[in-house]
Amino acid sequence: MAGDPFALDVSGGFATPAAAELIRGADLVVAWGCSLNMWTTRHGALIGRNAAVVQVDVDAHALGAHRPVDLALIGDAAETARAASAELQARGHRATGYRTPEVAERLAREGRWQDVPYDEHPGEDGGGPRIDPRTLTIALDGMLPRERTVAVDSGNFMGYPAMFLDVPDDDGLVFTQAFQSVGLGLATAIGAAVARPDRLTVAALGDGGALMSVAELETAVRLGLGLLVLVYDDEAYGAEVHHFGPGGHPLDAVTFPPADLAAIGRGFGCAAATVRTPDDLAAVAGWLAGPRDRPMVVDAKIARSRPAWWLEEAFRGH
Repeated sequence: MAGDPFALDVSGGFATPAAAELIRGADLVVAWGCSLNMWTTRHGALIGRNAAVVQVDVDAHALGAHRPVDLALIGDAAETARAASAELQARGHRATGYRTPEVAERLAREGRWQDVPYDEHPGEDGGGPRIDPRTLTIALDGMLPRERTVAVDSGNFMGYPAMFLDVPDDDGLVFTQAFQSVGLGLATAIGAAVARPDRLTVAALGDGGALMSVAELETAVRLGLGLLVLVYDDEAYGAEVHHFGPGGHPLDAVTFPPADLAAIGRGFGCAAATVRTPDDLAAVAGWLAGPRDRPMVVDAKIARSRPAWWLEEAFRGH
């Protein structure tokens, strides 16, 4: 739907405030081949109490599996949409609803996460300042070429690349979440980089996942991949820290001492930089300028005092 003035982008945990408000206010919701599970509906909160819900799927078992629906249709999403469009046209139906100049103007103004204001939360440690992960990711989004593939590992950090790094099409996001296992992102990023050498591939990792899979940097160097390895470094398995810490559980097993990931990257033959402030991204700009004949590791020392807001939502009820 990229480029459509009425596209809301993502429904669910990563929906922008504008998208969430519009979805919640709809009197009719049609789920075309999607499951309406807790992730895409924010535990049901995105579906208005009085909304009529229609679900279309080729799998009969998927219909109503996660929530009651008012109308269930077995059918291919595209074929059913074309048939519904033809029937509405035959009946002389004229759609208005949300398709107004005012809504299009609002989405142009507020439809991307980069457009949503936020209070910056930088940090500090013995080595110096720590960058807000939103500030980091928004700055990188403006630097990277439009033709890109973003491969995301699992962890507290993963909402930031998913929300703030745009991708050009549906092939541009590789979201390694099938097993909810930390440490798979670098391998899938290498596969994506090999498959699409015409695009810059970004491996967005947490430091825990990066350390689990660090040997794969040698693979990327050996293949001469122009791969940007972006590590959100909070010196912990951040999801576990923020999930278990408030309950008073010991965190010694999920936190670890500082690691110079940039130096480790150089040891494997990568270009590398440590980023604590936006000015430190100048080194990334230099690498992007070319020749990009080897990977670059960015050790981003991110602020770590707060959990990602979407993580709090995902863990609700767990």
